[in-house]
Amino acid sequence: MKKADVVIVGGSAAGLMAAVTLKKRHPEKQITVIRDVAKTPVPCGIPYIYGILGDVNKDIIPDDKFLNMGIEIIQQKVEDINRQEKTVIFADGNTIGYDKLILGIGSKPMVPPMPGIDLGNVFTISKDPAALQQLYAALETARKIIVIGGGFIGVEMAEQISLMGKTGQHPFEVTIIEMLPHCLMLACEEEFCVQAEDELRRMDINIMTNSRVEALEGEKTVSAVKLADGTSLPADLVIIGIGAVANIDLAVKMGLDADPRGGIQVNEYMQTSDPDIYAAGDCATKFSLITGKPSGIRLASVACSEGMIAASNIYGTTRKTMGALGAFATKIGNRSIAAAGLTTSAAAKEEIEVIIGEATAPNRHPGGLPGCTMDMKVKLLFRKDTGAIVGGHVSGGESAADMVNIIAIAIQDKLNAEQLATMQYATHPMLTASPLAYHVMLAAENAALQF
Repeated sequence: MKKADVVIVGGSAAGLMAAVTLKKRHPEKQITVIRDVAKTPVPCGIPYIYGILGDVNKDIIPDDKFLNMGIEIIQQKVEDINRQEKTVIFADGNTIGYDKLILGIGSKPMVPPMPGIDLGNVFTISKDPAALQQLYAALETARKIIVIGGGFIGVEMAEQISLMGKTGQHPFEVTIIEMLPHCLMLACEEEFCVQAEDELRRMDINIMTNSRVEALEGEKTVSAVKLADGTSLPADLVIIGIGAVANIDLAVKMGLDADPRGGIQVNEYMQTSDPDIYAAGDCATKFSLITGKPSGIRLASVACSEGMIAASNIYGTTRKTMGALGAFATKIGNRSIAAAGLTTSAAAKEEIEVIIGEATAPNRHPGGLPGCTMDMKVKLLFRKDTGAIVGGHVSGGESAADMVNIIAIAIQDKLNAEQLATMQYATHPMLTASPLAYHVMLAAENAALQF
């Protein structure tokens, strides 16, 4: 029987990061990655297949880097895992043995139990290039597109599909339907959600918030979306982007502790109830770095971190997770929006009283330079009781993502307003705000004055 020192089931963010980490630390070990798709797409790049990239094959993680490191990649569907015999059983009946196992089997799209969900031209966002190509082909003949869900995946899909229509021969009529008062509201401050919606409307995308889908209508393929208020919207194609749930089917089958809401149960070392098996990424349970409570955050960045932690602990405990923070970034039209940690509404729900510091300034100095966003804004949230930063939000130019990464590190290290106000930082006229008005520093100072 074929055998590897470490078998990794799952070939996306968590699995690949685990494989690279193991090979760097233990080059003598045989590392085998098993995936059930021919190629691995870049998860966060999926929406851009339909607009900017224009091709599924332009959003693929190349295998060469991993193969050149000596990592074996096998395309197989895993049917079961025998923990007693330490064997992975494939759907074709073949097996591979392991000493240690890492599960990076990810998540699956959340599919609401509603009438018409099985109609043709109803799509979820899959990480299978073949399924992504099917959506691409279906879009070429559709005109009225409805996206259910106004989170990051829904908003980005809507934007890129709209762009696809504008660059093609037939423009699309794109509509986003969102249950909450605003798109992106679970992660971003309300005022920045409004800015994102303004950008979407500028691109002629229709937005229906405070709206709930009750059913999909049609015979063989979808023809309309029925809302809870009785409204029926014509649709040639529907995309469901309401989130993801941990993929636990295999874990349950092999007898690991797992639950449908949280995922595969792991400890702070990413170790499952079986000491020789670890789990990382979307499939694994998470807790909030800020509150310590169970967390539903599922991001590729978190998956990579957990994959690295799991791999580091395979041959001796060296690292443990500090919990999921949740750092997000997106670009909608001409606006970049990023967030880390709690929003003001989330803090209120947790009964965490916060001091808020804000700063608005141009992201170039002087403001007349090319690429300047005159109203770039940073909003920081600090606990009133301890002073530690628990949230940060940025809206403006493309540096928003890197700026929120500064905030994410500050949250992880529990920095306070005084520390951030006196931080040292790089500035350049073409890249940042003036040293006199660097957004994070100035927002922190405005908060420090309130303590």
